[in-house]
Amino acid sequence: MSKTPLAWILSHAKEKSGTPLQPISATVPGAVQLDFAKALDYAPYYYGLNFQQFDWMEDEYFFYDTELDFSLAKGELARLCFMGLDYKYEIEIDGRAVAAGEGAFTPVTVDVSAFAGRKTPLRVTLFPIPKRQPQPQNRAQASACCKPPSSYGWDWHPRLVPTGIWKEAYLEILPAGAPFGLDASYVLTEGLDAVIVHATCCVNGEGTLTAKLIAPDGTVAAEEQLEAEEHADFTLRMTDPQLWFPRGYGNQPLYTLEIDGAGERICRRIGFRRSRLVGNPGARDQYTKGFPKGPDPAPATIEINGVRVFAKGSNWVNTEIFPSLATPERYDELLQMAYDANMNILRLWGGQYINHDYFYDKCDELGIMIWQEFMLSCNLYPDTDEYLTVLKQEATSIVKQLRTHPSLTFWCGGNELFNAWSGLSCQSHPLRLLDAICYEHDRNTPFNMTSPLHGMAHGSYVKVVFPDAERRASDYSHGEEFLAHVKRSRNTAYTEFGCNGAASRDYILKYVMDEKDYADCNAENPVWKSHHAFRAWNESCWLGIPEVHHFFGGYTTTDDLIEKSIYLQDLCYKTMFEEMRRQAPLCAMAINWDFNEPWPAAAGNSLVSWPNVKKSCLAEVGAALRPTLLSLETPRNRYVKGEVMEGTIWLLNDSAEEAPALTAQVYLVCGEQKTKLAEISTENVAPRENGKFGGFTLEITESIPERFAIAVECQEHPTYNSLYRFVRNTTLSTTAKTRTVVGDNDDFSDFLR
Repeated sequence: MSKTPLAWILSHAKEKSGTPLQPISATVPGAVQLDFAKALDYAPYYYGLNFQQFDWMEDEYFFYDTELDFSLAKGELARLCFMGLDYKYEIEIDGRAVAAGEGAFTPVTVDVSAFAGRKTPLRVTLFPIPKRQPQPQNRAQASACCKPPSSYGWDWHPRLVPTGIWKEAYLEILPAGAPFGLDASYVLTEGLDAVIVHATCCVNGEGTLTAKLIAPDGTVAAEEQLEAEEHADFTLRMTDPQLWFPRGYGNQPLYTLEIDGAGERICRRIGFRRSRLVGNPGARDQYTKGFPKGPDPAPATIEINGVRVFAKGSNWVNTEIFPSLATPERYDELLQMAYDANMNILRLWGGQYINHDYFYDKCDELGIMIWQEFMLSCNLYPDTDEYLTVLKQEATSIVKQLRTHPSLTFWCGGNELFNAWSGLSCQSHPLRLLDAICYEHDRNTPFNMTSPLHGMAHGSYVKVVFPDAERRASDYSHGEEFLAHVKRSRNTAYTEFGCNGAASRDYILKYVMDEKDYADCNAENPVWKSHHAFRAWNESCWLGIPEVHHFFGGYTTTDDLIEKSIYLQDLCYKTMFEEMRRQAPLCAMAINWDFNEPWPAAAGNSLVSWPNVKKSCLAEVGAALRPTLLSLETPRNRYVKGEVMEGTIWLLNDSAEEAPALTAQVYLVCGEQKTKLAEISTENVAPRENGKFGGFTLEITESIPERFAIAVECQEHPTYNSLYRFVRNTTLSTTAKTRTVVGDNDDFSDFLR
């Protein structure tokens, strides 16, 4: 088959019937914003307030114009293929509409064989971006469509809504008897000792087709040949399939499904695994009191091929504001960072674009599990036929596209849909529909309605939580570290939690703002605010000024603030992840908010800054997620003179091997000075289990500097060694009460108690 890309001219008008204005060359795949930014010499959209340059495009019609000019031999078929149109569209050939619809994730194909042998004008019209209401400009405008709402503005995404032909668009010519449109699914037997692969495709007319399942070693594992007309159905049976496991739990064998006919081949990679969500040990006793009047806590333990997995990872958001810019190279870099940080799962947060196929291919190879949400988030989505029709179309396309990726571990309706700001329930038609679609097309992959669910926690996203009155009065000496709150919590999963912090000075000056704005660091500066340092989630987020006051007593310059904010993000992320690991097996997931960014944030919760810049906290998270490590448990990360730190040593073992008994030394580290505090012996710790051992105390005296550390080391197993950083607040020097437990009536985000 031949695939011919088309040369497009892009223009726009206020009305669909208006005169096209400013015709320019278009790049496909791409976005109208990127094309006009290049043609009109816009400043980089990611810097300063330049993203506002695109505001005028939201309510415009855009026209992609080209010309069809091809010939066909006898029996050949010509198809016009659009792999991604964003969003509402109409396709006209020779002035006549041949297709119309809406969506961004369903390919659109048109048989254009009748236009062979003559030059014919082709136009794709993209309508203004959908808005449920004209004002206010926020995510609710996306609540009656299937366009990702994050583009309408979020606490990590500017108001910049892409539109355009964002995936491949080409003219395809197929010979007689050629296959196209491959779809596949599979079913494993209960004993996991055999698999049945179902494959279907279209055929250009009649032909002899052969389907093969190629094993990882290149041999043919199963084969079927048949005569087909217009449509072909194959059933391939194989015994003793090689099963896919997440990293750390086994290998990642991948098969290839091939269908050949008329000298053409279509193929799809496929992996075999059984994924289940099962109940957490102790969860029913923890949450269900007396005769149950509702469901148990949501099953939150992932079981792959009968093996329970502790899920440790992060929330993944758009790699770019414009999804066409998400290249294989970008995916490679980011996913390797997640792998190197010892992660085995990524939650693909609802409300964003569905990633390109290459992303899932790479996760299959790396053994990184995927929690895939649909494009619903934080909105009250309607039960109308108009919305549900498009949702069914889009969700069906997504499920069929992704279901053969073994890394896709479970489906989820979307983000925070049962919360007060969304208002959906398990009886809402959009969620009932999504459940039905996943059951019909991928029933052996689990489905969750939303996150969070009963027992599964979201929040908090700051390192210290303050009583409302004190926070509003800028009294940051009191408050409770989020770590202390989690230590009291008993959740089956932590699926969003964050430790806010600044990007580095060098990064901010390169990607965000100039020196003048940098020096003018305050909540009223529009650049700092637009890049999420202030008033992103609440009035003081994400830069972390309250926490800097709480830990250090304040700051002097912007540089001082930035450095302290980063230091605190590093130390808090490490202790948060390890605390959640210590709560296994009741807790089965530790997934922070978030991994990456779609554009440069001056501050936030991410581990990696846009485009692919590692933050120092990523290394701390990687250390906390090592398969086996010596772990220090302490009540909190800030101390004052006169207090006593109580520390306990754990041996966390997420590996398939037994962790041997050892002797650990505990040291106080103050600059270059290292003082031994204790020697603690451990016992053997079984695979996939944790062990709690001895402890020590440390009196916080005047001689301990503002920043100090505790090292836990073992000479026989140095890869288990850990280092923990702390702060002594030097502005507080009494043993008087310096922190308060935050009550249920205080603002603690949506964290589930």
